[in-house]
Amino acid sequence: MCDLNDCFASAEGRLTVAEALDRFMNGISPVVGTEELNLADANGRILSSDLISESIVPPCDNSAVDGYVVYFDDLVPDGPTALPVTGRISAGHPLDRPARQGEAVQIFTGGQIPTGEGEVEPDTVFMLEDVIREGDKVTLPPGQKRGANLRKAGEDVKKGETVLSVGKRLRPQDVGIAAALGCTKINVRKRLRVAVFSTGDEIREPGSRLENGAIYDINRYTLRSLLHNLGCETTDLGIFPDDLEDLRKGLTVAAKKHDLLITSGGVSKGEEDHVRSAVRSLGALHTWNLLIKPGRPIALGHVSDGDRQVPFVGLPGNPVAVLVTFLRITRPIILLLSGSTQTEPIIFGVPAGFDFGKKPGRREWLRAYLRRDSNSGLLAIKYPDDGSGILSSMVASDGLVELSEDTTKVSKGQLIDFLPFSEVIQ
Repeated sequence: MCDLNDCFASAEGRLTVAEALDRFMNGISPVVGTEELNLADANGRILSSDLISESIVPPCDNSAVDGYVVYFDDLVPDGPTALPVTGRISAGHPLDRPARQGEAVQIFTGGQIPTGEGEVEPDTVFMLEDVIREGDKVTLPPGQKRGANLRKAGEDVKKGETVLSVGKRLRPQDVGIAAALGCTKINVRKRLRVAVFSTGDEIREPGSRLENGAIYDINRYTLRSLLHNLGCETTDLGIFPDDLEDLRKGLTVAAKKHDLLITSGGVSKGEEDHVRSAVRSLGALHTWNLLIKPGRPIALGHVSDGDRQVPFVGLPGNPVAVLVTFLRITRPIILLLSGSTQTEPIIFGVPAGFDFGKKPGRREWLRAYLRRDSNSGLLAIKYPDDGSGILSSMVASDGLVELSEDTTKVSKGQLIDFLPFSEVIQ
């Protein structure tokens, strides 16, 4: 891993998101070890070494349909071809002899294509619904192409091919292709251990009584859910009071057992915001002012634990700003620390269903939901209430419209960048 004093050090002036992410990409390396895991438990984990095929998939030529396998050279070019049916092949039950020219063999999906008697082999399959079967004969229509409905051995995966690359976060289809190679175990990164806590004498646990001036803890629950979706092993440290020594003790203990510490709020310069002082006294803290809305101030630093520098991320306090800055700033940091090489989500171009004016020079995210227009095309509709404390706007939205630093105006019908929540919250 990089020296966090370098990666997270405060920059001159305010940074764009691209400049901030460039620092992380070029500096942070994985902090977690590796382990061998049962394939059935690997979904969502991050691959720690390339998965290279030791075999081919499929292992033999097989039929893609239910039908009849024949030699293409037996077919009449300009008319129907009648052939005797002399055998039957189902998946897992190959023909017990070579196939002969001048015959058709009934075959079912997945059935192994038989070998031939000489250098030429049966190479074409007719679909069941395209032929006429009468007793022990089948009539095949003209026009079929050589090799039709036949899946060749190795057409999916070749021996020696890198099927999955190191750093890939495994999805169900990735687990499936590993199973196709016969894998029972797979090498992955261990889960990133993350401690989450809240601070503030006004913060209360949901379910407790709210006194005047108190509020329920929102962000800790949001962050725990986001971290769970990223495959992290999360520890909830609860709510810390506004007390410097309590914070120092809690951070010291947490640093011994975790790879990352995250909180929200409590990092401003007010007299009662002790998180800054506690983190700085135990390591280092830098406040980044990013050219973004919502968000802007993010505290990055570390707490020292012997030879280790345990990263610390202090997010803004407003619930919407927490979500946005987590998804676009903290999420890439977590993925890098976890060993992933896939840190950037896919952003889609969607026509705007609204007009909007924006100040230049900063990146801005608008909450939006998708609707169909009269032509069944998608439109991004801006959520009307866009305050940083209105969490219901995130609940009602399908994703975020991302407006670049250069954008000053959005007009209806204009193609805009849309980041669906499904890309970053899964």
